[in-house]
Parts: sequence; structure tokens; C-alpha cells
Amino acid sequence: MKRFLKVMLVLLIIAAIACTAGYFIIRKRYPLKFEELIGKYSDKYAIPEDFVCGVIWTESRFNEKAKSGAGARGLMQIMPETGKWIAKKLEMSDFSEDMLFDPEINIEMGCWYLSYLSRKFEGDELKIMAGYNAGPGNVEKWQKEGKFEHSDIVFPETQKYVKRVDHAKKIYRFIYNIH
Repeated sequence: MKRFLKVMLVLLIIAAIACTAGYFIIRKRYPLKFEELIGKYSDKYAIPEDFVCGVIWTESRFNEKAKSGAGARGLMQIMPETGKWIAKKLEMSDFSEDMLFDPEINIEMGCWYLSYLSRKFEGDELKIMAGYNAGPGNVEKWQKEGKFEHSDIVFPETQKYVKRVDHAKKIYRFIYNIH
């Protein structure tokens, strides 16, 4: 009986170590940086923090210096033209494209844009995510054509994007307890 209890204790210790190691591995793969800025601007623009984190992780893996082949910049991968448009809406008179690499400016602009898309698509997260990736004009076109379910998003890239953001959002909610 003593031997059985010792074996059970060892197994419990191994299980606890494995769970703890797994938790740290997940946190390493899904880091949370700029938490204060995300909280500030998700609150300001009424976008859930886990949603913002899912977008940032999918877009740049929290790399503020990220630049796509198409020219999108920063944490939330904002295109320079979109950045200029958002800067006008936010009344930023001194905007330059390099400002998109500044985490605070990028997160504020990204959250503002997600809020804009949320109003446009009445809070429908699927449409907001698709609009962020493919542009709101494409989403409106798909809606008019009656093609707006996961399986009916016309661009395969956007289908994958929506799934990645949703998956990352759920992970951030679970491991960091943010909503």
C-alpha cells in the first residue's frame, strides 16, 4: 500500500510539473505585451481586450516593428493609406507612416478601426474580422451576394485569418483571463 501511495504521489507531481510547463509554453507562444495600452484603447473604443489581442497576435505576433510585403505596419498591421484615413478621423494633424510602428499609435488606430467596423457590421465579430483582413467593401459585397458564413468567405486567406483570430482570442481569454 505504501508503494502504491508513493507511486501515486510521484505521478501527481509529474502531472503538476507537466501542466505548469505546458502553461508556460503556451504563454511563450502567446505573449501578452503592451497590456496597459491594449486595456486603455480597448476600453476607449469598446472593443474586448481578448479580441484586440487575437488581432495583434494574428497580425504581428506582438512585433511592433512588423512590416508586411504589402506594406502594412506595426502591431496591428495597418496599411499606410488606412493609417492616413484614421489619423484624419482622430484629428492627428502630424501623422506620418512611420508612426504606425509606435505601439501606442498603432494600438489606438487599430482599436478605433475595429470599433468603426463594429458599428458598420453591428457588432458581428465574424464580419469585423473579415473586414479587418479583406476590407469592409469586400464584406459588404459578400453580404449582398448572400455569401457570409465561414465556409462562404470568398478569399481563402480571409477564411484562415478569421479562424486564426478567433482561436487566438480564445487562448488569450483563457490563459490571461481577459475579456
